[in-house]
Amino acid sequence: MFGYIRINKMDLTFRQFDYYKGYYCGLCKYLKENHGEISRFSLNYDITFLIVVLSTLYKIESTITEERCIVNPLKKKMRIVNEITEYAASMNILLTYYKLEDNLYDDNCIKDKLAYNIYKPKLKLAYEKYPEKAEYIKHELQNLRQLEQENSKSIDRVSNTFGHLMGEIFVFKKDEYEENLRNIGFNLGKYVYILDAYEDLEEDYKKGRYNPFTDYINRKEELKNKVDRLISMSLGIVAKNIEALNLEFNKAIIDNIIYSGVYLRYKNILEKGCENNVQ
Repeated sequence: MFGYIRINKMDLTFRQFDYYKGYYCGLCKYLKENHGEISRFSLNYDITFLIVVLSTLYKIESTITEERCIVNPLKKKMRIVNEITEYAASMNILLTYYKLEDNLYDDNCIKDKLAYNIYKPKLKLAYEKYPEKAEYIKHELQNLRQLEQENSKSIDRVSNTFGHLMGEIFVFKKDEYEENLRNIGFNLGKYVYILDAYEDLEEDYKKGRYNPFTDYINRKEELKNKVDRLISMSLGIVAKNIEALNLEFNKAIIDNIIYSGVYLRYKNILEKGCENNVQ
């Protein structure tokens, strides 16, 4: 959906990268087999991170296979599937469906309308399995839409709303890990929303779409510093709560994402955005 939570491939061993891709490919396969081919178009690295964290934390037993893929049919790839894969796939379907529903309120474009109608039958399975999560996601996206309709300039209010949504998704079950997982999801949600708004500012401004940063359209350096500060705070809280979980297996992959991949991703976007000043 966004793709802001990524690895830094250069700092991973071949084995670590294969495991990371294994979770990603496992999710891709699960979506295809249980929600249809169309669901794979919503596949993203943000949800893959959720799978890695929860699988590591709960030490979930996984099925590991090597299979060929239509993307690269000549070489077999590792695929890792477990209970968390199913949960993450359902969250991915719910997020995509309700986001498409929300998009129709904004643009009502033909592409979103077609995708929405295709996804509608896919919603049933995910909703029936996780009705409370589904209603929470829908409710928070409605709150977000209300803030956007009010043209809210409070980045805290709008990013907190998306943060609450992501926090709920990261809470797999009610247990001693709930607070840490909710904090991780909440602050990653803030990071994703803030960075997405920053990256889309110029296009949103030209098309007259909502963006909480429109007042900074000709103050890019000031905005860059503001966004850098906000994101640094959120990622610091994410790191603190990750460390509190005392993860072992896959820790190198998770550390790579939090301390390197995400950092490089947002720094690159900040520098790129600052180069594209609107006069």
